[in-house]
Amino acid sequence: MRITNLQQKNTMALQIEMIKKLMKQHDLNQRELAGMCGVTEAAMCRYLKGVRQPGAETLANMATALHTSSNDLLGLEPPMESEKLYSLVARNAATIPEEIRMKLIHLLASPQDYIDGIDKADGKF
Repeated sequence: MRITNLQQKNTMALQIEMIKKLMKQHDLNQRELAGMCGVTEAAMCRYLKGVRQPGAETLANMATALHTSSNDLLGLEPPMESEKLYSLVARNAATIPEEIRMKLIHLLASPQDYIDGIDKADGKF
C-alpha cells in the first residue's frame, strides 16, 4: 500500500469543498487563485484534489485571496475575537485609510475612552 505525503506528515487537511465554494463566491478559477497565491496552476490543482498540502505562505495567500482565515481553510477552531481582529488589521494594514488607522490607534491606546464614548452616544462612537 502506497502512503501519500499527507498521510506521512499527519497534517491537517484543507477543507477542499469550502475552498471551491469560496472560489465560486468570489468568481475565481484555479488559474486566478494560483496566480494570487504565487504558485502554478498545476500546484493549485494538486491542492484542490487533496494530493498535496500548501505551505504556510501559500495557505496564508489562499486565505487572503478567498477573504477568510487559514484556520477556516484547515477546518480548525475559530480564533478568539481579538485574534480575528488582529489578523484582519494586519492583513489589510496597507489599505486602511488614515482616519480609520488613527481611530484604531486611539482605541488601542485608550480603550476606556472608546467605551465611555459608546455609552454617551447611545451605542455609537
